[in-house]
Amino acid sequence: MEGDGTATPPPATLTIPAPTIKDLYIDWGTWNNPVEDNWVIVNSSKNGAVELQTSNHVATHNPTSVANLQGSGSSASTAASSFIGSGSAGDVTQVVAGIGVDFNTSMISNGCLQVAVAGSQAWDIDFAGSINNGMVDLNSIGGTLSDTGGLISSSIEANLGGVFTGTVGEAFVGGFDLIDEMNLLNQVNGLYTIAR
Repeated sequence: MEGDGTATPPPATLTIPAPTIKDLYIDWGTWNNPVEDNWVIVNSSKNGAVELQTSNHVATHNPTSVANLQGSGSSASTAASSFIGSGSAGDVTQVVAGIGVDFNTSMISNGCLQVAVAGSQAWDIDFAGSINNGMVDLNSIGGTLSDTGGLISSSIEANLGGVFTGTVGEAFVGGFDLIDEMNLLNQVNGLYTIAR
């Protein structure tokens, strides 16, 4: 109050909390496209959004303008990460993934993807890649397929891709389509999110 010697406290400063993966408006689901081969496609969609498609799943989200990003860091699975997928052995029950990214050189390194299917199959893929025109091009370095009895195959054809999303690339939406080259009946595909 004026005149009584007490100061009016300053107004509280409001801050906007950092967005979580759930706040980034990523929509995904299953679609009825027959599995003829494995592929992951990134297409431009309306209103600046992009679609990330695998053989059986599709995600739509707003991409990050990575041309404006600098520095390096890593993205990995967190409690907020999510996934969708299915394969010849059933539904995907867990996805753990991680990547290292250097926006200065546009290089992706130390990529790893572990996919559990119905508690009976475990797919493990290592990869690296690059960022080109905002899209992420990933190449498998090697992979294995195992079950409770041990190693099934170390000859995995992996088609991988993805897009960064969020204001500063705080999340990565990835797609995978994996086929066992020793037995083409063993396959799995899906989508996942990881966070910086």
